Amino acid sequence: FAEVQYYFQAELAEQTETLALVSTYGPPNPQLLEESSGALLVCQYQGIASLEVISVKNIVSCVAMVPFKNPEDGRFFVCEKTGLEVAFLGGAEENEDL
Repeated sequence: FAEVQYYFQAELAEQTETLALVSTYGPPNPQLLEESSGALLVCQYQGIASLEVISVKNIVSCVAMVPFKNPEDGRFFVCEKTGLEVAFLGGAEENEDL
């Protein structure tokens, strides 16, 4: 999994190619993956330590990387089909009856 930093075009072998600079995530945590029967993929974000240039043709899908437990520890879980339900990830609820 990777986070696209930006897209750009470059001339390669006399052809214009569309590329992306991405920051990759580490592999899924094997213990959590096994304990969840393959359902929970938790990956460590590596930031600028893992920048790569790829062809946009290698981008297969778009997923959400949602903070796993403590956002400061850099672990995220893969969510393949997000909707508006991710708009509420915790916190205080407002009383709508006021």
